[in-house]
Amino acid sequence: MNLKKIVKVFAVTALLIGVLSGCGNSSEDKQTSSDAVSPEKNQLNVATELFSYSLDPAVDYESWFVMRWGTGETLVKFADDYSFEPWLAESWNIADDNLTWTFVLKDGVKFSNGEDMTASKVVASIEKIYKDTDPANGGTGNPQGFFTYSSLSADDEANTVTIVTTKPTPDLPGCMAYPWMMITNVDESRNLATEGPIATGPYVIESMRADADIKLVKNEFYWDGEVPFETVSILKVQEPSTRSMSLQDGSADMAMSISAADRETLANLGDYNISSVSGSRVGYAHVNLDGVLSNDTLRHAITMAIDGKTIADITTNGSYTYGYAVIPSILDFDYDKLSFKYHFDEAKATKLLDDAGIVDTDGDGIRELDGKNIVLDYKVTASRQMNTVAEAQATQLQKIGIGVNVSITETQADVLINGDFDLAASNEVTTPTGDPSQFLNHWYSKSNTNYISYTNPEYDGIYEKLIIEFDLEKRKEYIVELQQLLLDDSVALVYGYYNYNLCSTSAIEGAYCPTSDFYWVTKDVKPTK
Repeated sequence: MNLKKIVKVFAVTALLIGVLSGCGNSSEDKQTSSDAVSPEKNQLNVATELFSYSLDPAVDYESWFVMRWGTGETLVKFADDYSFEPWLAESWNIADDNLTWTFVLKDGVKFSNGEDMTASKVVASIEKIYKDTDPANGGTGNPQGFFTYSSLSADDEANTVTIVTTKPTPDLPGCMAYPWMMITNVDESRNLATEGPIATGPYVIESMRADADIKLVKNEFYWDGEVPFETVSILKVQEPSTRSMSLQDGSADMAMSISAADRETLANLGDYNISSVSGSRVGYAHVNLDGVLSNDTLRHAITMAIDGKTIADITTNGSYTYGYAVIPSILDFDYDKLSFKYHFDEAKATKLLDDAGIVDTDGDGIRELDGKNIVLDYKVTASRQMNTVAEAQATQLQKIGIGVNVSITETQADVLINGDFDLAASNEVTTPTGDPSQFLNHWYSKSNTNYISYTNPEYDGIYEKLIIEFDLEKRKEYIVELQQLLLDDSVALVYGYYNYNLCSTSAIEGAYCPTSDFYWVTKDVKPTK
């Protein structure tokens, strides 16, 4: 299966030179397409919407950015099909007890301060992230949600690290590929928020202005080949059109999340690489069963009343690939075997409500349930067009007599934890460890991330089998069964699967959009020869 759709357009076209861009670079920093053959191109300029406010890997999801900028690396890496590849580890194996994992480290790896990466330093790195994220220390508890360990040991002579997990963790290699687990050289005197960690990647953070820009320099001690650029400049550019213009005027060499219209413009201009992929990220709404949506008929009717394909294709201009299951169809979890009973059909949705006596008795255009108007509280953020999707869904639901109040929040975390919603938008990576078991925890009744009060003993039983099963085919069977239950119960209102894109000028090569969304600036992005 081809997960990447890469369009390369080559034409002789004059670029727009001297146009002001929102990147904030001086004219001396700007690189145009003509620089592709220049041996003097030694700075990579990146324009991005998503940015970090801290460089501390233990803070929220900031580790993503430290890895995206080419600073952090992990023992294991995701391939584009979400299989596992060695990175800082040479290999790994698991003992017969299904608890004891041994990672053999690569020889010759150095940190950016020139010190060797030893097994003891790897253990210290893992211990630090667990200490700093421990809820008892005021941390997020994020890594602990993936796995916990009963012991962690290093053998410097054998160059191995042994992890004994507290319970069977079939996806541990994927856990070790997650950005939280990047290997750092622990220095307790270092201000990680502003300086970032001492790590092993091709670039080293030189300075940061929170939520504005980051400057990186070449890692002189990089272990895995030549570092192509002397410096890297990461700039926050909020508007997609401005990011597109920054490519055209040469102030950026690569940019993320360009709109469909602007990608078409770049293709018509020529001399740009346009890389897009429908990865593992799903857009959906949590459906709170602790309220009016506890009514099964109402949930099914709402699902049927929403024309998700039109919203994905037209309203978001292709930012989403339509699908109805919580695991993206592009991933190898047998999407085609699922049965979806509640496809878009406005007439059937209307009849379903009428037959159940959920009708508008006072002529105000809004149906009632238990004597009250049905007006859903829909909480969203403006990220990844979730507000646009929600507004379109609200318009469609009004046609069948369901009211919706859409309100935008800065963050959904408090909304979800407090249960203060009927519908709450989310856009999540479904396979953070190469496997969706962590994501499917949202609907496990004993989970602290089950935000919708969903309880289904059949789901719980299958999920409990999944999380201890090591056989890949059996795991896939369980994952299909879990998705089918969610579809049958209408407890996740899926928008579709978010399409990433990364566009670059002909001044560089090797830039493309990976499915995992963790690897943007890498050693393989280099000046065009």
